Amino acid sequence: MEWEIFEIEGISRCAKVEKGKLKVLEEWRDRKVGVRVIENGRVGFVTANYFTEDLIEKARKIAKISEEKLEMFPEGEYVSVEGIYDKEIERATPDEIKEFVDSMVNSALNYDVNPSNGMIELSIETVKLKNSFGADLEYKSTYCQAYLECVCDGSSGFEIDESRGLVDFEFVGRKSAELAVESKNPEKIEGVYNLVLSPIAVHQLLEFTLYPAISLENVLKGRSPLTEIGKNYLGRLSVIDDGTLSYGLCTAPFDDEGVGVREKVIFDGGVLKSYITDFRHSLIAKVEPTGNGFRGDDLYPTTSPTNVILEFDEVEKELEGVYVHSLIGAHTSNPVSGEFSLETMNAFLDGRPVRAMIYGNVYDLLKNITAFGKDIRQIENTITPSIEFEGVKFV
Repeated sequence: MEWEIFEIEGISRCAKVEKGKLKVLEEWRDRKVGVRVIENGRVGFVTANYFTEDLIEKARKIAKISEEKLEMFPEGEYVSVEGIYDKEIERATPDEIKEFVDSMVNSALNYDVNPSNGMIELSIETVKLKNSFGADLEYKSTYCQAYLECVCDGSSGFEIDESRGLVDFEFVGRKSAELAVESKNPEKIEGVYNLVLSPIAVHQLLEFTLYPAISLENVLKGRSPLTEIGKNYLGRLSVIDDGTLSYGLCTAPFDDEGVGVREKVIFDGGVLKSYITDFRHSLIAKVEPTGNGFRGDDLYPTTSPTNVILEFDEVEKELEGVYVHSLIGAHTSNPVSGEFSLETMNAFLDGRPVRAMIYGNVYDLLKNITAFGKDIRQIENTITPSIEFEGVKFV
């Protein structure tokens, strides 16, 4: 029998805003443990709040009827990374968090809007992993997020900022208010225009189309159109997955299975070079694991991108077209085909607010990139500036 114990412990402090007022300021601690065993080549898995010896036996019983197979666990590798822990997050007091809220809300109130809802969250997370193959790993990280949505005469706008350290709270308040004010009474447009997606909108689109498709598991199971290494799928766009990126929101010294993270070129000038994978599917495909086995709420490892960096050979151009701050309906996109149908939110053409639907295929869209902007940001696991696309149909 082989075994693995994964433990994650977090401390979060969250301030919630409603109608411009601090509604709740709370702190909670959470600990979860996931135990996997391999018994006769089959996997058993259980979760709990704390580790006890009987979890091993429970996992062994599940392994007897499991259909999932695995030969081994990773031996464990720790990669040196920078910027994932900021002591200011851990030291922040409740009074300081209230000051952060005031800074964000007051920046919005300067625009005569209603800061209808928002939040500021500061969290500290400790990850530990041990297994019978010798892995004994641990790291600590911090995270800060600020979000605010403002309403003005029936119009709304939101902004978000995330960092391993403290974020720009005034920016979040100011930008969300500006979007609410400037988006009033949008005009319906139709026709063909250049499209400019903000970093937020770029992430919303790729999260549900491109990212599932670069998973080796989905390729092996026929759930991805990216079947040919060496084929150009994205025109001139390069895509890099880098779990070692300094200060990256998804940087870690190892993934949640104990595989050391690394930088991987997924697309080079549009040409598919590699996939990302968890440990189990790397064994199935007989390829090197990429350090992309991460765990969600259920604590079972699945393939997930780290810091996805978008690069293009023309940058720092003043972008022109219909600017879209965010998209509605991205979660309904088809990751198998890349098809999407999206509604624009906080969109502008020549400075005036507009609204429309856009339909298409993400691979066709990414082949029609004309330029990158200057405003590089990280939104969740995507690092990108605003991007201009040529000849998009609006309906």
